[in-house]
Amino acid sequence: MLHLIASTGRTATSFIAACLDQVPGVAGCHEGHQRNDDGPDLLPMINLENFQAFRDPEAAVRIVGEKRNQDVIDQAKSASGCDVVVDAAYYNATIGAALLATNSDTRVLGIVRDCESFVRSATWLSGEDPMPVGWPAPTKPLTARERFIGMGRIRPTAGPELDLWSEWEAIQRNVWLWRETNSRLCDMRDEHPDRVSILNFDALRGRAAEFVKDVVVELEVLSTPDYDDILTGAVDGAQDRVNVRSGGYQIPASTDWSNNERDMLEHASAEIETRLKNEPS
Repeated sequence: MLHLIASTGRTATSFIAACLDQVPGVAGCHEGHQRNDDGPDLLPMINLENFQAFRDPEAAVRIVGEKRNQDVIDQAKSASGCDVVVDAAYYNATIGAALLATNSDTRVLGIVRDCESFVRSATWLSGEDPMPVGWPAPTKPLTARERFIGMGRIRPTAGPELDLWSEWEAIQRNVWLWRETNSRLCDMRDEHPDRVSILNFDALRGRAAEFVKDVVVELEVLSTPDYDDILTGAVDGAQDRVNVRSGGYQIPASTDWSNNERDMLEHASAEIETRLKNEPS
């Protein structure tokens, strides 16, 4: 059984995957790596295919058929010795719908962080970004790793947003990325309300054990009398996977953004907030 956690990134997915990996019978993966980068690769890497899946639903079906088919899932279960594999990754927002359509037992959990704090966390104007989930400043020199990851990052493919893309700075590009990613999560929840749920990232602050409990409840991966003790131990054991933004944010609060940037932030935030409130019946 394979379940997915999907988000824009910068939503504690490394930490959550490390917590889940300590739950009995569960192999917690981050972007296919069990126990994050220090564990075995249980699932084939998806990077360049992320943009392909975003651009073309048929490509998403093909990618799932090649890299998330039942043989791949069974091999991951065998290698980990677990009955359940949970993969937390940004690319799950683009392949999740295809996997839900082909795997009737798959569940998807989306995690949504507020737009402004995501953009501030994900935007780098200078220096190497150690976790490059967002669009950097267009003029920022990139390392080979940043260039490689950027090749799979989603971007507009048609319409007025594609026309404006070359004029947008990093803030506008990352507001767009946030809106598009979370729109995909809402689409999946609307299509499969019984198997897709969404948690608010803000609920993690100051209540890590409770948040991880929410995760396992939504994914239905743990049922035991020792529920709370297991999750408290898992959270304590995963503290080294809490990623802290080194050096602070490189862009200011939205009060110091341009008018166009603030307008784009307000419209994107209002759109997603409205969709999140309108839960499917």
